[in-house]
Amino acid sequence: MRPAEPAPKAAVTSPRDAEAMVEALIGLMGSLNRVVLDETELLRASRLREAATLADAKSDAAKAYVQGLDALKSNAIALARWAPASVARLKQAQASLAEALSVNMAVLATARSVSEGIVRSLAAEVDAPRTLNTYGQGRQRPASRQSPGPLMISKSL
Repeated sequence: MRPAEPAPKAAVTSPRDAEAMVEALIGLMGSLNRVVLDETELLRASRLREAATLADAKSDAAKAYVQGLDALKSNAIALARWAPASVARLKQAQASLAEALSVNMAVLATARSVSEGIVRSLAAEVDAPRTLNTYGQGRQRPASRQSPGPLMISKSL
């Protein structure tokens, strides 16, 4: 995985600076988009350990993207004046990233729901009363019910 591109510089003083800022931000969005799409595909394939290894890359890309957005906000008027066509491309890239993030969040929610369901069904199974299919001496059920042993769950992926 490529490292996230550096955030664009903060001051736009010319059309060239405006174009450079837009290109840098589109690059940052592309980096974040790639990490999100990779994570989504790994989660869909139930490869949770591999998806978890992308956490640092995703965090770094998101941090750089937020820094780029801060620079964009502080230069919005200059960008609109000097690079209106590039701003349109920026909006398209933003829409693509938003779509990828939406799918990623849905896949993450599904994985979480499945995990919670597994843990709940396991807890219900452990806590369920034990029904004996045999009788003790004299065809009587044994008097005492043995409680199940402790439950251990590994939190690692």
